[in-house]
Amino acid sequence: MFHNLHALLRTLLLLAFVSIAGWWTLWTREKLSDRSAELAQARDEAAQLAATVERKDERIAELGTAIAKKDAEIGDLRETVKAKDEEIQTLGVALDLLKVSRRIARFRVLSQEDTPEGTLTRIEFTELGPDGDPIGNTRTITVHGSKVYLETWVVKFDDAFVEEGDPLRGTSICLFRRVFGEDDKPTDGTELDPVGEQPLVYAGERAPDPLHQDIWRRFWDLANDPDAASAMGLRAVHGEAPFIDARPGKTYRVELRASDGLTIRVES
Repeated sequence: MFHNLHALLRTLLLLAFVSIAGWWTLWTREKLSDRSAELAQARDEAAQLAATVERKDERIAELGTAIAKKDAEIGDLRETVKAKDEEIQTLGVALDLLKVSRRIARFRVLSQEDTPEGTLTRIEFTELGPDGDPIGNTRTITVHGSKVYLETWVVKFDDAFVEEGDPLRGTSICLFRRVFGEDDKPTDGTELDPVGEQPLVYAGERAPDPLHQDIWRRFWDLANDPDAASAMGLRAVHGEAPFIDARPGKTYRVELRASDGLTIRVES
């Protein structure tokens, strides 16, 4: 009997051990399964985070590229604005040069009297240098009539040379031929600058220039040959005879615009 009881207890203990071992195995498997699920979820979350970071990095790179492109465009725009500013400034200077007027002579009315021969006007004529100071000898001239005419030869260069401030062709040039009154024959007027020579108003600036000398020597040929004149950069070649009704005691200045002809203005 004792032997049977012992066998029963041993059987019960074995069953208990097997049951506990089975329960422990099931419990361990559940825990491992839960841990595997947690690990899988963690891996998924990590993968999602990595993908999100990658997308953000790509977006940052795209934004960096866009910013660099915008910076380049801004740089180009700044260069364009700078170039436009320089162009505007250049055009402004060119326009100013086209409008530049230079005093080249002055005459003062010394007297004006009526005689049996008509009105006699006596003037004092002086050519002026680049600085406005008198050059050469002041000449006292008497003309018949109250209106004083200045016969001149005028050469106008192409505006492009004027705009660029070309040293030889950057302004119109003129040669004073004669002074006469309305009652005088032009050919009887008092001669001023000799034909074919450097006009006095330019002689003080530099040695006679071959280009200008050639222009004065061929003046009327160039005036009648547009192709030859154009080849030398000449826009116009012709005579001018501005005049004014002179008044006693008045002083008049003669101006030559860079891109135009002569003007007589009252100085005082």
